[in-house]
Amino acid sequence: MLLNRNKLLILIFTTLFFFSGCGKKSEQVNKESEIKKFESKEYLLQKEREVLGDDVGFTVKGNFNNKGKLEVVAAKDINNSTASGIQYFLMGVTGADLSITDSTKILEGSLSHSLINKIKFPFFDYELIYYNSKDYYIGSRGGEQFSYIINFKDNEIYYSHIISIPKRKETIFLSKNITRDEIKNFFISIAMKDFPNIVVSSTDIKLDKNNF
Repeated sequence: MLLNRNKLLILIFTTLFFFSGCGKKSEQVNKESEIKKFESKEYLLQKEREVLGDDVGFTVKGNFNNKGKLEVVAAKDINNSTASGIQYFLMGVTGADLSITDSTKILEGSLSHSLINKIKFPFFDYELIYYNSKDYYIGSRGGEQFSYIINFKDNEIYYSHIISIPKRKETIFLSKNITRDEIKNFFISIAMKDFPNIVVSSTDIKLDKNNF
């Protein structure tokens, strides 16, 4: 009788262990399946718009906070009565859901006709976001070009501002928090492709578009 009872207990524990193992394995497969879906840019954009609204115009996944987990950066144009520009959001992935973990203030620029992507420097062991407004704010009477690198890990935004005015030398201002020569040289070399004679300015200029 005691022997039969022991056999029954062993059978029950074995069954429970089996189903527990199957449950964990199934959970792991589902998690991997959900993460795989984020390989699709269309799926990624859809999930971001569920959180941030339909104005999201840019998305990229990567390693932006050096936590060893999948992260996503989204950007959306902001145009209202109080502010105009682009806001960036760092988002974490939990299963099939995205949640905001960090965001920038509203920065100068527009997602239209611009260049935006993630970028990697050898002295950082994580990725950053690079933006360049290109010729969106430049017309036949001159204009300006905004460019910046967003470092979510260190809560830094490295910024450059190019001013182009007819009959004057083009100038580039670099934000004071840029301490690495490699980042300074990166901004300057990009600027020189469009403006070969550009000079570095120690002060930023707020351009009055009605009075070049």
